[in-house]
Amino acid sequence: MHPDVQKLLKVQKVDQSIAKIRRDIDSIPKERARRESALGAVKGEHVAVASALQQAEVSQRNNEVSLKQSDEEIKKLDGRLNTVKNNAEYQATLLQIESVKRERARLEEEGLSLLEQIETLKGTVAERAEKLAAEQAVFDEFEQKAQALIVERQQQVDVVAVGRETLLADIPKDLVSKYERLFGARDSLAVCAVEGQTCTGCYTSIPPNLQVKLQASSAVVQCDACQRILYYAE
Repeated sequence: MHPDVQKLLKVQKVDQSIAKIRRDIDSIPKERARRESALGAVKGEHVAVASALQQAEVSQRNNEVSLKQSDEEIKKLDGRLNTVKNNAEYQATLLQIESVKRERARLEEEGLSLLEQIETLKGTVAERAEKLAAEQAVFDEFEQKAQALIVERQQQVDVVAVGRETLLADIPKDLVSKYERLFGARDSLAVCAVEGQTCTGCYTSIPPNLQVKLQASSAVVQCDACQRILYYAE
C-alpha cells in the first residue's frame, strides 16, 4: 500500500468516527425546528382562543351598555306619554316604546348567548393554557438535553480527533484536499479497498494498468468511475 494512502486510511477511520458522533449534533437543529413548529401551533391555538374570549367580553360589555341605553330610552318615552297633547302623538310614542322593547329583548337574548359563549371560551382558554405550559415544559427539557448532548458529543469529537493533525502533516496538501473533498462527496468513504478487480466503493472493475500501480504501490491510484482513492487490502 502506498505510504500516503496508508496514512489517509488512518485519517479516514478517525473522520468516520467523528462523522458518526456529529450526526447526533447535526440532527439537533432539525429536531428543534420541528418541535418549535409544534409549540408554535399550540401557542397559536391559545392566542386564537384568548383573542376570541377578549372579543366576546368586549361584545358583552357593549351589550350591557346598549341594554342600559334601551332602559333609559323606555323610561324617557314613558315620561313623554304624560305630556303628549293628542292621540296620534300618543300612539306614535307607544309604537316607539314597543320598538325599543323589542330591541331590548333582542339585546337581552344576545347578552345571554354571549355569557354562555364567554363561559365556554374561559374553559377552553384554561385548557389551551395548560396544554401550552405542558408543551413548553417538554420543549425546555429538550433544549436542556440538546445542549448537554452537544457538549458531550463535542468532547467525544475532541478525544477522537487527537493525533489527526499529526497524521495529516506528513501527507501532501493537494492529496489532503482531494481526500477531504471526496470524503464529503462520497458518503464518508474517500479511501476504499479493491477486492479482486472491483472498487468496493462503486463496484466498478479496475483497469489492468491501475491494478499494476496498486500492486506496486508506486502511486496514489483513484477509481476512474467514483474517483475514490484505492488500495489493495493487505
